[in-house]
Amino acid sequence: MDPTLDEKKEISWTAPEFRYVHKDVGWYWLTLIAAGIIFLIALWQRNLLFAMFIVIAEAMTIMWAKEFPKNIEFKLNRKGLQIGKIKFYGYEELSGFHILESHDRTELILKTKTKLHPYLKILLEDAEIPEIKELLKKYLPEIEYEESLTDAISKMIGF
Repeated sequence: MDPTLDEKKEISWTAPEFRYVHKDVGWYWLTLIAAGIIFLIALWQRNLLFAMFIVIAEAMTIMWAKEFPKNIEFKLNRKGLQIGKIKFYGYEELSGFHILESHDRTELILKTKTKLHPYLKILLEDAEIPEIKELLKKYLPEIEYEESLTDAISKMIGF
């Protein structure tokens, strides 16, 4: 096999930026009731700043819940991962990868070297998973990934 052909290899795929979960009217009522209770507790404690935060947080939650995902083009090559025209991650910025396959989705999870956003999760809906795995193994170690509490909560509430 010619090594120059391997250096030019690029895998590209399109996927939504997040997995959309439909939320019915009951979901919105539940968030409003929960926010209302927390708001009343904040007022009872005379914590007006926290009460204002709850109002803003609930407004943002409702706004984000209605948002549909945009499709983004991903390109993986010997230099790193290009996420549309948004961001480029070189392999020197990453410390490992994991492909999480479950019954309802397949995700590429990249461990970054930053503390603020330690994991980057990318949906692999129509991508060639074996090719992606083979290419990544040349540049990054495969790591074990366990879903965190925030992952479980996000999945439970539909985000």
